Amino acid sequence: MPRILLLILCLTLAPLAGADPVAQEAMSLARLGAADLALATLDRQPPDRLAHPERWMARERARLEILGMEARWEAVADRAARLPAGLSHDFLIWARTRQAHALLALERPGEARELLRDLIWFSGDAVSPVWLDAWRRMLAESYQADDMPADALSTLRRLRQDRGDEADIPLPLEARILMDQARDAEAARLLRGAAAPEARALRALAMYRAGLESPDALIAAMQTAAGSDGLDGEARARYLAVAALASENGEDPAGRAAALEAAMAHQGHLPPGDRYFRLPPDALWEAYLAFGEAAGNERHLLIGDDEAWFAAVDELAPPHAVTARGLLSVVALRGQDPAARETAHRRLGESLLEETGGADLVDALYLAGPRFDSPERVPAAVRHLLAEHALGRGDLDTASALMADLASPPEGVDPFEWGLRRSRLLILGGQEEAGIDGLYDLLSAVRRLEPEAADRFMQVLFDLQTVRRHDAAIHLFRAVATRLEDPRQLREVLYWEADSHKALGDHEEAARLYLRSASMGPGVSDPWGMTARFQAAEALAGAGLVSDARALYAGLLRVTREQERRVVLRQRLQELELR
Repeated sequence: MPRILLLILCLTLAPLAGADPVAQEAMSLARLGAADLALATLDRQPPDRLAHPERWMARERARLEILGMEARWEAVADRAARLPAGLSHDFLIWARTRQAHALLALERPGEARELLRDLIWFSGDAVSPVWLDAWRRMLAESYQADDMPADALSTLRRLRQDRGDEADIPLPLEARILMDQARDAEAARLLRGAAAPEARALRALAMYRAGLESPDALIAAMQTAAGSDGLDGEARARYLAVAALASENGEDPAGRAAALEAAMAHQGHLPPGDRYFRLPPDALWEAYLAFGEAAGNERHLLIGDDEAWFAAVDELAPPHAVTARGLLSVVALRGQDPAARETAHRRLGESLLEETGGADLVDALYLAGPRFDSPERVPAAVRHLLAEHALGRGDLDTASALMADLASPPEGVDPFEWGLRRSRLLILGGQEEAGIDGLYDLLSAVRRLEPEAADRFMQVLFDLQTVRRHDAAIHLFRAVATRLEDPRQLREVLYWEADSHKALGDHEEAARLYLRSASMGPGVSDPWGMTARFQAAEALAGAGLVSDARALYAGLLRVTREQERRVVLRQRLQELELR
């Protein structure tokens, strides 16, 4: 993503609140995290553009801002490109700038450059110099993104020549362009004295690349900076990345591995396009192998004697976890026995998960680099660890792909729990049939389900209902019912099965099951039974059996004491009277 000044994003036409209350409401909703609701609010009763142009532009401006807040750059670029004629000059200037910003974010610098040239050449003296400066800075970024650093630097230098001290050129932008031309020493001089975290990290990187500072000194300075209080994740990621890069030329393989672990755990905080601080994805494996082989040589270990390597790992105390991971990596990648390799991968993953940011490190090792080029190539022993993390971050496709072709659980993992987790990941990841098959496999292996296991199994059936596979959920609820020993759970299964029948429009069968669930209770005032009878009445009304529904509502009204529920029951009875 381009490093555009905040000024570009903040230049406005008029206070949004005063322009249109609907636009103001939408912006408030978006800031609270409800972007889709905000956009739907803007779509509600759209104003006539010709009759109320100011209101229309206020809402369109809000829409473009919300789309930008959500990084929906395709939508920003497309919508800004299709604005109708007849809008105010100020609004068009703002919208076209947002369009250029979106094109840069989409890594389409040539299109952005064409648009920016039009803005610069055709606006002339009709716009504020602030806009012109912003466009010229963005133009320089477009050249930089297109690997044309000489043109990018020339654009900035002309801006400084034309505007003098008023030229607000971000030092990090100019430094990055210099570094693209291998003018690292010049970039370091440019950033001397800069206090902002990005500039400090860039200067340290430039000094490392130019050989102006010893690696050990840079590592110490960057690690100290990364430990500063109040630092955001992006700044910490840059400092740690420079420390890791500098460690490559050091004489300490353990320090190299540790520095890379710290940096890799924070790489996710970097902006997507920040290539200066992006570490090679295979760097941590290479560091582990170099350190592990050195540690193995010290212990006179032979490649292929896997048990001896595991024994060496077991002898290490927790403070030497990095050494253990180095030894495990050698077995994982160069061991002779496939089972030993799987064990080493599993132990390596489990060791990393004990560290802060360990899940991100496991992702970096197994999903980000070229060593395992697809989820299916990842060793089975760590797939379930990766799948859990992928599910946690909402990446259902990766989670299900990791688990799809695994037929058995890893060593030391309960088969039933693993099977449930696998089925859930497959169902939520869109591989529903495979997940359903997995659930039937689990049931075929047991004659009775203990209450706790049954509860966990039904949680996965709720996932099936969530993805609207009610047909499969019904059959599985019935299969579960034959394996239950707890009457309470059998009662609940009838209720949940009824929910799926209701969702499929089979109201009569839903009512029958709700009433069976209700009848298994201790009496008429049983809370679960009252809820089930209410749902049965709803289903009967949906089936057109009005008299039966009326009788159930009236019976509930006689035993219900809570005033709010009594109001709802009376409303339902009135609705039936109208029918």
